[in-house]
This record gives sequence, C-alpha cells and structure tokens, in this order.
Amino acid sequence: SVEDCGGVTLVPAFSGLFAPHWRTDARAVLVGMTLYTRKEHICRAALESVAFSTMDVMKAMKSDTGIRLGNMHVDGGMTANNFLMQVQADLLGVDVLRAKMPEATVMGAALAAGLAVGFYSDVKDVKEFLKTAGGFETFSSRLKPSVRAQEHERWADAVARAMDLEKHQPHVRDAPKEAPPLRKPRFRKVDSLKPIQKGINLMVKVVKPPVAVEDTKNGSMHDVVCGDDSGVVTIRLRPEQLPVEVDQVLRIQNGKTVMVKGHIHLEVDKWGKVAKVEDAEAFEVKTDKDITAVEYELTHE
Repeated sequence: SVEDCGGVTLVPAFSGLFAPHWRTDARAVLVGMTLYTRKEHICRAALESVAFSTMDVMKAMKSDTGIRLGNMHVDGGMTANNFLMQVQADLLGVDVLRAKMPEATVMGAALAAGLAVGFYSDVKDVKEFLKTAGGFETFSSRLKPSVRAQEHERWADAVARAMDLEKHQPHVRDAPKEAPPLRKPRFRKVDSLKPIQKGINLMVKVVKPPVAVEDTKNGSMHDVVCGDDSGVVTIRLRPEQLPVEVDQVLRIQNGKTVMVKGHIHLEVDKWGKVAKVEDAEAFEVKTDKDITAVEYELTHE
C-alpha cells in the first residue's frame, strides 16, 4: 500500500547474522524512521530484508565460484507474496521463477512415498507427472543497475549498524570479563595456499618499530614485525592500535591472515583487538626464522 519503504531498513538479526556475514554479535536494527513513517513502511522493509539477505548470499556464491546466476527458482510459503517475488527479481537483476506448485517439499515427500509403496511403478512415472503438474511463473527485474546498487548500499549501511550490539545486552554487559585462552602462533610448511584464517588469538613480542604503509582496502596502516620462539611475522595494525614499542609484548585477539605481495601477514581489523601486556613472562624471539613466506601457514596448534 506504499510506493517505497520511506528510507526505512530492517536488518532481522534477532539471533545474529548468518551467511555470508557469520556474526553472532549482531542484533536486529530498524533504521531510517521519521515522523512520517507508517506501519506499512515497516512491513515493506521486513519483506525487503528477506530479498536483501538472499542477495548477500548470492553475491557471496558468485564471489566464491566465479559463476554468475542465470535465474532463480523458488518455492515455499513465502513465494505466494507477489511483492516479495518482484523485489527479489529487482535486487538480483535476474528472472525469478516461482513454481506453480509452491509446496515442493511436501510434493517431493508424497512422490517418494508413492514410489516406496508401489503407487508409482517407475521413476519415469514421477517425472511425467512433474511435467504436467509443474511450470513456473516468471518475475523479471525492473530496476536499473544504478538504482540496484543504491538499494544495496542502503542495506549494507544498515547491516554495518547491526554489528557488535550484543555487548549492550545486560547478560553480556554485566557478565565477568574473562580473557580468551591464548595460543602461541605456530607455522608449518604447506604445499599450497590455504583460505584466509580468522579468529586468531596469540601473544607476541615487537621486534621492529612500526612502518607506515598504504593499504588499498583499509587505507593508512602500519606493519609491525613481531614474533616468539617459533619465528617472526609481520602484523598489520590500524593507526588507532598504536603506539607500540620494540620488546613490548602484545596480546592479539581476533586477528586474521591476509596475503600481501606474496607474503603472509596477520591483520587486526576494526573487529579485532590489540592490548599491551605488562606482566607477561619473558620469552625469546627466534628472529632468524622468517615465517612470512608463502611456504608457511599459521595454525592454531
């Protein structure tokens, strides 16, 4: 009953955000409301959130596989909503094909039962039945690519606002703070490069002072050579995570490995933490073993 959502965006992260974000600390947010916002705008934003979430998953699938989606087949209870189907087609930029038999799961179970009890004598009978009972209704995209990009930018902005809100819930905020168990970095030779590793916690000593670098993705960063008795590695820190000094012991939380010009680096982005450890036990750094070459892999062992 409204032409648009009036700038309102709902991110339904009631139990966190799953694929492709995988953030359990995210919480649901409703942003963009004004004095003119009506319940119809909120209802529309809720339906749009389903299509936006599917759009994120499809983008991740394309990024991982390199395969572009040709069209999308849908079934199930929510496909009865024509508005949702049209929005899904608009945001994906492909045809959405809605099955004339929306309850495909129920039909599949019935056909499998028919085969099991002998109601159908052959799988070919089932396939013939599906040809006559099947068929699709097509919803084609009506959005220009530029408008589609603007809509996804609005959604991405709202998703960013949903992150890291779990800390404000009373049971989390008032709970005793316990430092996560620390694991020393260990490196082993590998035959081929592995995917990016995340959620790395470790404790290292600074070997060389920070060196300013320009990162094409994150802007101004600083490379700091650190290590322990297993070797040295370059850690890429944000400006607000400085200063650090030589021989200072750092506790790295929620770091991730990245490839920088053919070498493995450990990066601490805005979701990670860098803390200076004042009472750490003394340990030596094996500075003669450079584990930043691509033949080595950082493990949690």
